[in-house]
Parts: sequence; structure tokens; C-alpha cells
Amino acid sequence: MSGKKLLEQKEWQYYIYEEDSRMIVSVPIAHPAPGFDIIYTLNESEKEKYRQTGIKALEDRIEDMKVNFSNYEMNSWR
Repeated sequence: MSGKKLLEQKEWQYYIYEEDSRMIVSVPIAHPAPGFDIIYTLNESEKEKYRQTGIKALEDRIEDMKVNFSNYEMNSWR
């Protein structure tokens, strides 16, 4: 079992991880209290687009995660 590898980050904006064969986007949000990390696992198409064009390929997804956070996995900071 391999650990999580940080591929890219912009502090307090987004974090991109690779774990096993999955790529995961984590977006921190301060509200609702106490704050959450919003988590999304990229599908194959999104992974390929990210590999080709970098973070540009995920800008819409990251913005959606911030706005529609309740539609995603949420890990409380507490």
C-alpha cells in the first residue's frame, strides 16, 4: 500500500494528491464552521486532461467544489 503523494498545491486554494491509481482534489473551505476539506476523486477523463494541461483542466471543478460543497465528500477540520 502506497501513501498519498502531493502533486500540486496552492495553499488554502487546492491540493492535488495521487494515491495508488487515484488522483484526488482537496479544497479547503472555512464555512460552514468549523471548516472542511472538500474531496473529489478525478475520473479517467479528468486525470488525462490534468496530465495534459495541468491545473487549468480542473479550474471549473475546483470552483464547483467551493460553491456546491454539499455535493462532495466533506472532511471536518475538527
